Amino acid sequence: MKTLLAVLALLLAGCATAPDAPKPEDAFRFGGISMPASGKVLEMKYDRGIDSRYEVVLTLPAEDVPKLLEASNFAPGVMNDDRIVDGRRVVRKVTVQGTTVHLELFTT
Repeated sequence: MKTLLAVLALLLAGCATAPDAPKPEDAFRFGGISMPASGKVLEMKYDRGIDSRYEVVLTLPAEDVPKLLEASNFAPGVMNDDRIVDGRRVVRKVTVQGTTVHLELFTT
């Protein structure tokens, strides 16, 4: 009987589906980021433990970087901040290298 239960447990564990991977839109919503239509996501990473963290790399025309920051409610000249988004404190860090923008968004 114990063997049968162990086999059933293994079979059921193999049938479990992994949750869907987060999409860039999830990261933008999480961090209160307003992505310009001209932007294109190049890469995204997500990890979760006690806290959640998104890293998003995107490209957009240099003239649209200020639009991204303003629409996402960064103070003028500020590239790193923290704010309350959907009831949680989110730290937001932006690094710009030419037309490549790195976003790091995480809770603490």
